[in-house]
Amino acid sequence: MADNKNDGNRSRFRHHWEAHIKAQQKSGLSRAEYCRRNDLSYHAMTYQQRKLSEPSRKQTQLIPVPAERITQHKISTVSSGVKIILNDRIGIEVSEQFSPRSLSQVLTVLENR
Repeated sequence: MADNKNDGNRSRFRHHWEAHIKAQQKSGLSRAEYCRRNDLSYHAMTYQQRKLSEPSRKQTQLIPVPAERITQHKISTVSSGVKIILNDRIGIEVSEQFSPRSLSQVLTVLENR
């Protein structure tokens, strides 16, 4: 029962910061000015904005890709993420700030070839 209470508190806390972050973005005010006007800690808001914008590990899902038709492959790390080249003709480059949904769609298309 204590876990449910903690989950509820976390949810309210998250919604509190999400609402302030959205309001600040709509207001056109700088983060610092918005925080001053709403008696919020600038550093706490910056931290929460960064934390809430990071993809959650719970939401990240790995998708199996069949490799039967792959005869050669190269995987190299690049400064912006990972680049995969299949059969010297198909390439996938995933940057540090990739969209998991977009990658999923690309992999689905490749899987159905």
